[in-house]
Amino acid sequence: MYKAAAILAVMLATLAAQPVLADRENGREASHDDLYEARQRGDILPLPEILEMIRPQTGDRILEIEFEEEDGIPIYEIYFIDSSGHRGEIHVNAATGEILPDRKDD
Repeated sequence: MYKAAAILAVMLATLAAQPVLADRENGREASHDDLYEARQRGDILPLPEILEMIRPQTGDRILEIEFEEEDGIPIYEIYFIDSSGHRGEIHVNAATGEILPDRKDD
């Protein structure tokens, strides 16, 4: 079950999630190619690895994954349904896998 959920999450992230990582030089949003290149360079961890790291907190019911950069830190924002049926959100440093503290500005 988890493997299917992880594959689905990766597909959704690849096909549906709109990256919001801004290109500082010309103000454009990052493309999927930009994210792929960042992964190839080793600047960010693979999404399946991140999902496995946070599985104890999120379970298998991933709703949406967004990618953005804040203050130079690449961040996966992962939305999920928790064990009580509520929508949860977790922010993960895409370079290190570190779970970031809750943000109050969302």
